[in-house]
Amino acid sequence: MNEISLNGWVFKYTNFIYGYQERYFKIENGSIFYYLSKDNIKDGCRKYRQLNNFAIEVDENDPCRLDIVFTDDRWCLRFKSVEEMIVFKNALRSFLPMPHSPVPSRDSSIDMHKLAIMSQNMDAQFENISSFLDIFLGNSREPINLSIIEQTVDCSRQLESNLRHLRAMLRLHQVKESMFSDEEWHDADDGDIQLDKQMIDKFQQDFTPVSKNMNHASETLVVNEHPLYSEIRNVTSEQIRYAKAGVDEGTWELFCQDGAMKMYKREMESDDGCMIDPLKSIHSVEGISAKEYITCFFKAEFKPEWDDTLVKLNVVETLDPTTLVIHQLHKKVWPAAQRESLFWSHLEEISDQKEEDAFDAWIVCNHNIDRDDVPLTNSSCVRVGLKIAMLCQTIIKPNAKSKTHDQLTRNDISVRIFYVASVHPGGWLPSAALRQVYKKEYPKFLRRFSAYVEDKVKSRPLDL
Repeated sequence: MNEISLNGWVFKYTNFIYGYQERYFKIENGSIFYYLSKDNIKDGCRKYRQLNNFAIEVDENDPCRLDIVFTDDRWCLRFKSVEEMIVFKNALRSFLPMPHSPVPSRDSSIDMHKLAIMSQNMDAQFENISSFLDIFLGNSREPINLSIIEQTVDCSRQLESNLRHLRAMLRLHQVKESMFSDEEWHDADDGDIQLDKQMIDKFQQDFTPVSKNMNHASETLVVNEHPLYSEIRNVTSEQIRYAKAGVDEGTWELFCQDGAMKMYKREMESDDGCMIDPLKSIHSVEGISAKEYITCFFKAEFKPEWDDTLVKLNVVETLDPTTLVIHQLHKKVWPAAQRESLFWSHLEEISDQKEEDAFDAWIVCNHNIDRDDVPLTNSSCVRVGLKIAMLCQTIIKPNAKSKTHDQLTRNDISVRIFYVASVHPGGWLPSAALRQVYKKEYPKFLRRFSAYVEDKVKSRPLDL
C-alpha cells in the first residue's frame, strides 16, 4: 500500500471567468482531495479522485504547471515554484504503474459504450445550441423566454464538459499507448523520479505529511464489489462529522428559528458561479425514535407522501436493503427549467458514534451520481447536484433513564435531528431569488416532514 501523504495550497483552474483559484489539496490513502480552503476541511472536499487510473502532463511553456488527467476529467494545477511542482509531481508519480507493468489495453483506457453515448449527447447539445442561435439571430426584436436561455446555457456547459472529457480520455489513451519500456524509462529519468525526503522537508510549511488515520463510517456498512460502495463509505463518514460539527458564529448564520427548530446557512458559490449555500438544521421532536424518523426519510415508498415537489420517482437500482439509486422528477417552477435528481441513498445505524446522552444514532446520506443508463426525462430538464444527510439520535428523558427498553413509551423519548444539505441547481439561477426560496421552503419542509412522521407512527408501538 502506498504510504505517500502530502497536503498544501495549489492553484487550480476553475473556468474561463474565474481562472486559477487557490485551493487546499491533500494526497492521502491513495486518493487526492481538494477543498475550498484549509478551514473548510471539516465541511468535506469539493472533489476527490482515487489515484489508480490517471496520467501526469507537464506544460513545456510553464514549468510551474501540471495537469492530472483522469479518464473523464482534467485538473489543471499551477504552483508557486518549480520546486513545489516537483514535490507534488513526485508524490503523484509514486501512484503510477511501475514501468515494467504491462501496457493497459485500449479497452481499459476508453469505455467505447460510454464514448458512443457521449457522441449522441454532443449531437443533441449542438443541435439545441444551433436552434437557439437561429432564433436569436432571426428574432432580435422579440424577447426570448428565460427558460430557453437557461437550457441553452446548460447545453453549452454540458457540451464543453463532454469535449473536455473526450480530450482527457484520448490523452490518457495516448499516454498509456506510449508508456516507456524499462530501458526507455531509465533513459528518460530526469533525476527527480524518486521522492526526495530532504526536498519534502524543505517545503514542509506548504506540503506537510498528514496522519494516515481516517475516521471511517460504522463497520456495519456492507462492503462488496459494487463500485459505489467506496464512495458511499467515504461520503457517509464525511457527513457524520459534518452533521455533528458545531455551528460557530461567524461561520454559520441563523436564518430561521421556530420552537426547537433552528436553521443555519453559509453563503457559498461553486466554481462555475452557481449558488450552493450549505444549510444546516438542528431540530427535536417529541415521542418519536431516531429509527422511526430516519426510516420515513429513507424509504422510497414514503417519499411521495411527504415530498410535494415530486412528479415522479423511480428506484433505478437496489444495491442492498439499505442502499438505493433513485431518479426523481420535480415539479416545474416557472420560469426556470424543470429539475430532476439522480442520487444514491444510504441508510446506516451509527450508534457507535452517538453522543453521550443519546440512546442510538442513525444516518441517511443522499449524493448525486451520473449514470449513462438514466438519461434526462426530456431535453428541457436540468439535473441538480446534491449532498444531503439526516442524522437522528433517540434521547431518553432523565426521568425515564431507569426504565428498561420494553418499558419506554413515546412520552419518555424524543428524537434529535441534524439535517445538512448542499444543492447545486444544475444551471445558473439568480442567487437572491434562490435564497428567498430556500429560506421559505426548507423550514416548511422540516415542519411538514416532522408532522408526517408523527402522524405515521402515532398509532404504532414504539420502535427503538
